[in-house]
Amino acid sequence: MHAEPEDVSIAKPKEHFQKVSDTHYEWQFENLKPTLADDIRIIAHSKYDSYPTGYSEEDLSRHASYVIRNNQYFLDHKDYDATASSTLAPQGKRNYDVVNIKADPQRELQTPWAEGAKDDGIGESITLDVKRPLPLYGILIRPGYYEYGREDVWWKNNRVAALEITLNDEHTFTASIPDERFENPYLIRVRDYTKPVSKIKLVIKGVHRGTQSRDTCISLVELRAPLAKKPEIHAAR
Repeated sequence: MHAEPEDVSIAKPKEHFQKVSDTHYEWQFENLKPTLADDIRIIAHSKYDSYPTGYSEEDLSRHASYVIRNNQYFLDHKDYDATASSTLAPQGKRNYDVVNIKADPQRELQTPWAEGAKDDGIGESITLDVKRPLPLYGILIRPGYYEYGREDVWWKNNRVAALEITLNDEHTFTASIPDERFENPYLIRVRDYTKPVSKIKLVIKGVHRGTQSRDTCISLVELRAPLAKKPEIHAAR
């Protein structure tokens, strides 16, 4: 299922379809003799633009950006402290600390967080203490070992297949994640919860097995907050 069904639209033939809900379009017809004009074109993802929130040292340390998509505005950020229930021991120069989920581009080696439990790490968790609580539109995640230019490490290690998410110790839901190597982070939508979020707990509930290792990895966790109005964009000086 599309993570954001409300972002799906019928580009053509527009006049034939009626939108019943965010997940339901209907085209009613009888004795249709289709022509090229009846070919269906679906837009699954709208175009968007992304801009840094600023260029000060503080702005850059937050790794935050404004996202503008049609008339929707978001703040994507990693402004949190993370702790993990376990961590895989370092291997040579490579460490698998939970801070790696921030995917800091300044790091020499882009390694993920890997849980340190035996077997698949079911039940292992990451807790995020958010420094600036905001309502949460979604969580962007790379649920495996992602290294640019190296597809093999993604498939060799376990990927997260199911993630239990608890917000503020009071709102819990489970997200299923398809088994794909995501060039762009996968969005887990947060629904039916609009309070500012100060604490997030992510618990591994299922995995896609790796071909070589049973270490379950997460390479990125980024938070997406909705904005009520268009942000002010500052050009680089």
